[in-house]
Parts: sequence; structure tokens; C-alpha cells
Amino acid sequence: MCAASAGCAAWRVASRATLFALQGRAVELRPRDPGAAAPDGRPGLLLLALDGVDRALLYALLEAGELPELGALLGAAPGAPPRAHLDRTVLATLPSSTAIAWATIATGVPPAAHGVVGNEFFLRGERRLVAPVPSSVDDPSDVLAAYTGDLMDELLLAPTVYERMRERDPGVRIWVAMHQIHRGADLLLLPDRTAILDGLRVALQEQVRSRILDADAYAVYEELDDDVVDSVCDQLAEEPAPDVLTVYLPGADLYAHVSRQGPDRARRAYLTRALDGRIGALRRALEGRGALANRWVVVTSDHGHTEVVHDDFYSLGVDEEGEPAQVLRRAGYRVRPFTLDVGPLEEEFDAVLAYQGALAYVYLADRSGCLERGRACDWSRPPRRREDVLPAAEAFFRNDRDGLHASELLDALEMVLVRTPGADAEGAPFEVYVGGGRTEPLDRHLRAHPRPNWPRLEARLRELASGPAADRVGDLVLVARAGDEVPLEARRYFSRPYRSHHGSPAAKDSEIPLAVAHPRLDAEATRRIVERALGAEPSQAGIGRLLLALRETSP
Repeated sequence: MCAASAGCAAWRVASRATLFALQGRAVELRPRDPGAAAPDGRPGLLLLALDGVDRALLYALLEAGELPELGALLGAAPGAPPRAHLDRTVLATLPSSTAIAWATIATGVPPAAHGVVGNEFFLRGERRLVAPVPSSVDDPSDVLAAYTGDLMDELLLAPTVYERMRERDPGVRIWVAMHQIHRGADLLLLPDRTAILDGLRVALQEQVRSRILDADAYAVYEELDDDVVDSVCDQLAEEPAPDVLTVYLPGADLYAHVSRQGPDRARRAYLTRALDGRIGALRRALEGRGALANRWVVVTSDHGHTEVVHDDFYSLGVDEEGEPAQVLRRAGYRVRPFTLDVGPLEEEFDAVLAYQGALAYVYLADRSGCLERGRACDWSRPPRRREDVLPAAEAFFRNDRDGLHASELLDALEMVLVRTPGADAEGAPFEVYVGGGRTEPLDRHLRAHPRPNWPRLEARLRELASGPAADRVGDLVLVARAGDEVPLEARRYFSRPYRSHHGSPAAKDSEIPLAVAHPRLDAEATRRIVERALGAEPSQAGIGRLLLALRETSP
């Protein structure tokens, strides 16, 4: 495997090299006029995108004054709480994971509309697995293509907020620092490529060999975030600040995944010791350009974190024995190999697994045309419910109770969801499999088996799979026994081994921060603006709508 070999330092970069990765730290995405000014009175916008930081943790640190530089960026005087509005209602997408969440914020529409439905997912018509944040494959080519190329932009089926801003204001100047989505921006700012590769190396080595020390991981991720901020500061030294600036800082999330301290202690240490100082450097660089006097500051995240046990038993991975693929194989399915690309001898698969942390997607083919060896399945056709979908659901349901196919998956699942093809925005896109070929409506199941720690589950599932991109979600969704309400020794997750994970419907994974400030407004005035943009059921899609509204809202 690539992650286990020092000889794979380049990780097949050459095979999927992008022009972005080769152009250096500042990549022009469209012709720019560095001297162009924003329209009079239109406020600037800074989106500070912190990966993997839940609401309770960030707000506690802010209110205790333990993040003085972030507090100052949000308008707080020294020793005082921020003047920003701190929203306490927004929930992450489901699954509560990186790629799907940032795509939702960057488009302002739900996953079923924008098309990035998970950290990895299968494109049926193309017979292609994409893994911008891989959990089941070792090849990080798609990670590099997401951050230094345009993979995520190509996967989107909806316009980005940057493109929509440009429709309203063709002269708007937009910079994006490292964020996976940058379609519509003028400039993509990248950290040093070595910092990105080092971050991937640490993450993959931790999964496979568990030999990374906390101090080493901390240093690598601190350097990565340092380089992101340095790329912005260097550009600000050369030209005026843009009207819209997005800065993505992944270090807290990456460190939480691998740290032996547990996710809360690890992120607290990282935020206070490593990240806050870099935010201060960014603030001073913007102030030096006079770019904060009339600028909205928005701080948000994609998901939280829940501690898990770093062990092959708890991680539902890709080994030959005792894993989800074994359940499918013993039920008569041919499972796609866990690689980005498959060779001609491996193309006869009729089942695909894609992992989302606490969830897993199971894609199934119509097997009627590919029963014979040597015939590839036509993945453009939907599977048959009785012959293709329900037998797989039964295999997972029964194995969860008797462990017959894979003993390690005994008592590992909370539920098996069966996707309902063609569900509209008002319909329920999933039913719960209850055994014997039977399903029941999700609302009825939840009345009989309440999940009070899974906020707005039905609405979030509609956002995931009621829309034009629904076929990018699995025909089955396996929900692991995960989340902080489950005892640590009972938590399971679909991934190679980690020390912390996310993706579940649980509140700790799902409650994300949203801090909004403008130097001319107090928290109450800002609150009214934010709540009007978010609407009655605040979601991550609402954050995208908020960004558009703030750009047009001058205090």
C-alpha cells in the first residue's frame, strides 16, 4: 500500500499532476485588475473556515478569553467577550463531514442539489469513485486534486457563492486560500506543496501504522496552517486586500484525528497555542491594508469530533475478514476494490462501498444484465429493489444480530436505511430496514425508537437525498453505532483506524459554530441580520445564503 511505503513519497502525484500544483503559491484563476476598487459602500467579507471545531468548544474558548486574537478579529476589546453574534442553532449536513459540509456552505444549497454528497462517493454513470477526503482508499490523488486543483469544483452541480456574487457585482475581487472550492474566485492561494504532502503523509501513516507521535503531528499541521496564513499575508504585501477572502485552516481537525490526547484536549491545545497566533498575523495584515474597517467577519466550521478507539475492531475498514465488504461478498455480491481506479479484470463489480466516518454508502447495480462472469454491470440503470437492494439490506441487518457473515460487525449498526428513488423535497428519501424484506417509514421508526441526540434527522436526510444528486448517495446507508451518547467501547466507524472521528447524526458531531461580526454593529444588530438570512431551520446551506446577504448588507 502506498501509505506504508517511503518509496511512495510522491503518491502518484505525477499521474494526476495539475497545473495548479505546479504554478506556485498564488494561482490566477481568471484575469484580474489588482487596482480595481470595490463599489462604494459595499462591505468586504472574510470567511474564516476552521475545520473540525464544534460550537461548544469554540464558544467556550472565545467567551473565556482563551482565543484573544480571534476575539479581536471578531471585535472584542482585550479581556472582553466578542461583540460578534454567536449563533447556537446551525447544524452540519449529514453526514457531518468535511467535503459535503464545505460544498454546502460554498454553494448555499443542500447536498442533493450541489452534488458533493460525502467525503467519498460513487458516480454511477461514470463508474467512478471520487475521494476528495478518502476513508477507504490509500491513494491521496483526489485530495491533492481537491486542494491544488479543481476536483471539487468539477463535482459541483450548482453555482458557488463566488459565482453568484460575481453575477451581482462583475468587478468583485475574490481570493481563496487553500479551500477545496474556488470556482468563481480570482486567485487561489496555496501553502507550500511540501506542507500539504507532509500533512497527508502523517494522516495516512497514523491510519496504517500508528507510529506518529503527537508532537510530530502537531508540528506538521501547525506548519500547514502557518503556510496558509503566510500565503495570504505575502499576497497582501503585494496588492490591496480583496473584497471577499476565504481562509481555510485544516490543522485542528487533522490533529484531532490522530492525537492520543483525545479530540477535545487536542483541539483546545491546538487552537490556543498554534492557531490563534496565526489568526493574529492575518488580522494585522488586513489592518495594515485598512481592510477591516468595513468588512464582515464570518467564522464557521464543518463538523465536530467524537473520540473513538484506535483499533481494527472498532474501525469498520477494508480488510478481507470481518469488514463490511465481507458481508456483501458472502451475500453473493461482487464488491468494487477499495482503489480509485480499477483494472479491466476488476470491472465486474455489482456493489460499491464508500465510507463517511459514522456512515457508509452502499451502491448496488441492477444485476440482471451482469450475472455471467465477464459481463460488466450497467450502472446507469437503477438497481431492482426486491432482487438487488433488499437482499443486501437483509445481509447487513441479520449480520448485525448474529455476526454470521462478519463477526466483527456484530452489534455495530444503529440502523440500515434504504433509499427511496425519486423522493422529492417534501418526501422521505429513506426508509428503515426492519428485517424479512420489510421497511418502515423513518418518522414511524423514530417514534418507536426516539433519537433525542440526533437533531433534525429527517430534515437533514431530505437535504442529503431529495434532489437531482440523489443517485450519488448509496442505495443503502449504514449508520454505525457512533456518537458521544454511545459508550466509547461500543463506538464504531467506517474508516481505517483513527483516534477521533465524526460523520454521525449526533449533536457533538453536528453542532457547528457561526460567529458573525462587523466593526460598526453590536451583537444584537448582527443577530437580526443573521437570523433573517438563515431562516426558520438554520442549516449549513443557510451559511452560504448568509454570505451572499452580507455582501449586499452595508451597516
